[in-house]
Amino acid sequence: MSRAQIRAVALCLVINLIDGFDLLVTSYVGPAITREWALSPSGVGVLLSGGLAGMATGALFLAPLADRIGRRRLSLGCLALAALGMLAASVSQDFGQLLVCRLVTGAAVGAMAASLPVLTSEYANNRRRGLVVALITTGYGLGSVIAGVASSLLVGSLGWRSVFVFGAVATAILFVVGLRFLPESMDYLVARRPPQALDRFNRILVSMGRAPVEELPASASASRKMALASVLSGSNAVRTVLIWVAFTAAQLMFYFASSWTPSLLLQAGMSNQQGISGGVLFSLGGVSGAVLLGVLASRIEPRRLTAAYFGIGALMLILFSVSLGTLAAALVVAVLVGLFLNGTVTGINVIVPSMYPAEARATALGLAVAVSRLGAVLAPLLAGFLLQAGWAPGSMFQVFAIPGVIGALALIVLTRFGRASRSSSTETRAVEGAAAEA
Repeated sequence: MSRAQIRAVALCLVINLIDGFDLLVTSYVGPAITREWALSPSGVGVLLSGGLAGMATGALFLAPLADRIGRRRLSLGCLALAALGMLAASVSQDFGQLLVCRLVTGAAVGAMAASLPVLTSEYANNRRRGLVVALITTGYGLGSVIAGVASSLLVGSLGWRSVFVFGAVATAILFVVGLRFLPESMDYLVARRPPQALDRFNRILVSMGRAPVEELPASASASRKMALASVLSGSNAVRTVLIWVAFTAAQLMFYFASSWTPSLLLQAGMSNQQGISGGVLFSLGGVSGAVLLGVLASRIEPRRLTAAYFGIGALMLILFSVSLGTLAAALVVAVLVGLFLNGTVTGINVIVPSMYPAEARATALGLAVAVSRLGAVLAPLLAGFLLQAGWAPGSMFQVFAIPGVIGALALIVLTRFGRASRSSSTETRAVEGAAAEA
């Protein structure tokens, strides 16, 4: 990969990192907000789900704008929106205001979450694409780690609002960096052909050490309607439903653990600092799990590998539930929980592109992300209501192990279905491989 390609991928990773900070910061400052505003457990659940609900909204309604205005413009606009949302959260005066701010920030993150993996895959070469996409997913975990460290350092002395200010400033700085270095999607330039598309396309090629072209590659002729029909018809419909089930199960487990671990450790009798440490270790485990899956996916069939992640992740949640009485054991198991739960999410992102024809992959992944957000939104809400109903923290971890079994079964059934027939269209290959050949 050329220096320009590495820079583009690295910048997408850093943006994902900031997105992870902005989205998951409430998990760490939630106990402080709860004490200041006397929130009920169900109220905390609603607040934790606010960013995730906004993320679903952004993925559904803002992300499609990338096809009209370009992934660069959308990403930069969403960075600005996220910075404003974080800044507004720092001065919010009540629960309602903070919830609106979290919805706005989540919408910006959701739009970028649907756009950045596509942009990343364009600038990775064929040999490293699977690993690079897996590495990009570590951004959320790294961002969560930074959110935990920032909360640990800032909340005690400056209060929870200072953590949102920190996030707003970091997001604004990244917006300025993105203005200078974030490239446009080559697929967008080919498909939409905006003004000066050929010149912009050639500048990107030259920056990658490639020779300029005299005309743009032919764009794919498949329409969104045709791609949607491909995803939802015949044997592909069965694949799609199984992927939806597995992805929703993965989101239920992951966002329950990532949102509630610090608070539930507090409920189990640990200190606020120990709760934050548990959340940070969970996130570090998640980063390791995503990288490990990316490496193993080139050696082990991804569907079988991800099914194993689901099953072991469920076991780790049960083990975590019985280790809450011992600090050292709980913190060690927290790393393993994060490793396997984040690995399930990464695994689905690796699986989907291999299951559909080239012209339907983006549609298939977009639908899977949109449907699975239901699990992401419901997880913190359900946990909050269970806690308010008197459930012990250990019992809640056991309940959320059930989706792991469901996800594993869905992927085991999915292994019975081969890959969908691939398009042989030279037009499709031209768009898909514009940067990958470098």
